[in-house]
Amino acid sequence: MQAGFARSLSVPAMALLTLLILTGGAGMPAAAQGGGITVINVPPQFSGFSIRTQDGLNYIDVVVSDYNAWSDIFRVRVEVLDDLRAAVADVAFQQYPDNITLIRQPEFTEPVGSYLVRSLSSATYNAQPVTVEERTEMRVTFVLSPVKGTWVSVTATDLGGLEAFAQVQYSAGFFGGFPQIPALFVAAFALASALVIVRLRIRRDRRGE
Repeated sequence: MQAGFARSLSVPAMALLTLLILTGGAGMPAAAQGGGITVINVPPQFSGFSIRTQDGLNYIDVVVSDYNAWSDIFRVRVEVLDDLRAAVADVAFQQYPDNITLIRQPEFTEPVGSYLVRSLSSATYNAQPVTVEERTEMRVTFVLSPVKGTWVSVTATDLGGLEAFAQVQYSAGFFGGFPQIPALFVAAFALASALVIVRLRIRRDRRGE
């Protein structure tokens, strides 16, 4: 019966149905909480980054976007590196204990160094999102005591293991954004991928597989 139903729908109708599924992500959480704009896993990306000094401390702000939802972001890691790219400080924010246990247990860790000021570091998101940005963005602020370095590398990892990586010179006053992919492009890519799957399914149904 399912094969007959698939054959009875034209490709345009299937495309419309697929688009409705993709854009209806708010009712289908991609991870534990929240809703994105696509149900096909896509890598996270950086939509904002800055380094500033305040009261003798270094504030590293990282804004991560994940079009599966902010809840799909597993870990955000920042490393301060010396001239030889060796880690002087290594700090991370992690939403879940692992990528299987989808119960949020957010915590900051510091595998290398002793610079992280946990009481001032934070991770913020919108618990009642309306716009695309509110549904997909998380801002993580790492506050470090004075640390000397030449480079800072940032890695964002989602629950599926996909990553975004960037590296810039470590200097207070840096403000900018890393390269990012527009949301419409991500949604279009997800739609195209879904249509390929639909076409393959229709061909298999016609062959009786």
